[in-house]
Amino acid sequence: MRYIATLLLCFFSITAFAQKEANNWYFGSHAGIKFLDDGSVQILPGSVMETNEGCSTISDSDGNLLFYTDGRTVWDRNHVIMPNADYVGGTGLLGDPSSTLSGIIVPKKDDPNIYYVFTVDEPHHTNAAVYPAQYNGFYDDSGGSTPLADDGLNNGLNYSIVDLTVTSPDGNIGDVVTSNVHLLTYNPAITDEAKYKCSEKITAVKNFDNTGYWVVAHFIDKFYAFSVNQNGVNATPVVTQITPVVPTAGYRRNAIGCIKASPDGNFIAIAHQQRGTTTGGSTGNGCAYLYDFDNQTGAISNPRLISNNINPYGIEFSPQSKKLYVSTDAGVWQYNLESTDIAASETFIASSSGTAMQLGPNGKIYKAVNGGQMLDVINEPEEDGTLCNYVPGGVILQSGTYGIFGLPPFSTSIFSAAITFEHTCKGDATQFELAANTAFDSVLWNFGDGSPTSSAVSPQHVYTATGNYNVIASVTRDGETKDVSR
Repeated sequence: MRYIATLLLCFFSITAFAQKEANNWYFGSHAGIKFLDDGSVQILPGSVMETNEGCSTISDSDGNLLFYTDGRTVWDRNHVIMPNADYVGGTGLLGDPSSTLSGIIVPKKDDPNIYYVFTVDEPHHTNAAVYPAQYNGFYDDSGGSTPLADDGLNNGLNYSIVDLTVTSPDGNIGDVVTSNVHLLTYNPAITDEAKYKCSEKITAVKNFDNTGYWVVAHFIDKFYAFSVNQNGVNATPVVTQITPVVPTAGYRRNAIGCIKASPDGNFIAIAHQQRGTTTGGSTGNGCAYLYDFDNQTGAISNPRLISNNINPYGIEFSPQSKKLYVSTDAGVWQYNLESTDIAASETFIASSSGTAMQLGPNGKIYKAVNGGQMLDVINEPEEDGTLCNYVPGGVILQSGTYGIFGLPPFSTSIFSAAITFEHTCKGDATQFELAANTAFDSVLWNFGDGSPTSSAVSPQHVYTATGNYNVIASVTRDGETKDVSR
């Protein structure tokens, strides 16, 4: 693996994004787990959150919980509701616990106290039927009514800003300081688009030069990639129109399914649970697609149909982006991304219902079990076929808690390796580290100034002149050296 960092020697120091931001997970019915430094999983006492699907959690660079959300309400690290993100209290965000991916949390570059919470609503056909009015009644397919089950509107994609320095007499640590800024992922002039606004799909990935992130959403036949950096959120997305077409005629169920960016930032995978044409109806014609992603421009290309006429829900990449896993109502399937025919590499892994899968900081993939006090685990996700070691019930949750459909999504690029460095003034001994989520056999450092290379794990190097230097860490694992630049 080759990791490239551009180092500007001047009078400041830089520390890159560390990798413990995904150490705490809260999900399902009051369930929680924490990843320890040795890769083991600690069971957390139940959270106060209960969500059927969507949820999101974020920790600091040392692995300390900061806050979590179901897309409507935000709880701080002490499980106290942030006053400006209290759904029952009337200040909630515009996600939905019944949205596949109700939200994802993205840090602001170079500001450890500011976080963006992107939310996607459940685009319900009952709300759409009365658009532009607000529905106020009972939902036949969910057993609930407004306002608790839904607010009667399809709110699409929005973002809110959490400031961790803001407190209140309620005792909360952090609060939402900007709420529900709407982002367009539809044509407002087309009623069939405006009444739904977005699907339930959202993911995030670092950009090519590590100056921020791309937040990617999907609707009908378009991907919308929004740039997020130290200047904030660019409300003008990079739009890619590409196959397949997922019509609004089959909403709400056509909206269901996960989307993920690969840890190396080169791919986007998406699960469309169905492509029906009957409002509110269920069909068996869903599909899973793989695309190339340009994390410099935000453009998406090269669509590859991975599987067709299925009902997929969860999707996830292996840590080294060599394998793709798809969870359907018939089980879990593996695909080899290094195969010349990826679809033909399909291998049945396990019988299991269609639920979310999520890569963990320890390099294993975890799968929700609907109604189960457990998580399934793929222990060796890079291995071929059943050698991936799928273990049903590999993690037993706290008594009285259980998973449902969802698990918290993260910017999966935090699970890939990155170069961190500090002390970058001329004449300083610049300290380099390699933050990697999996063990490696060796590393060879090229400091970009013509000096001898170093095989030290955490080398120091003194630059004799100011300037820009491309620092390369060539990492070998299991006999393979792979070039990855950032």
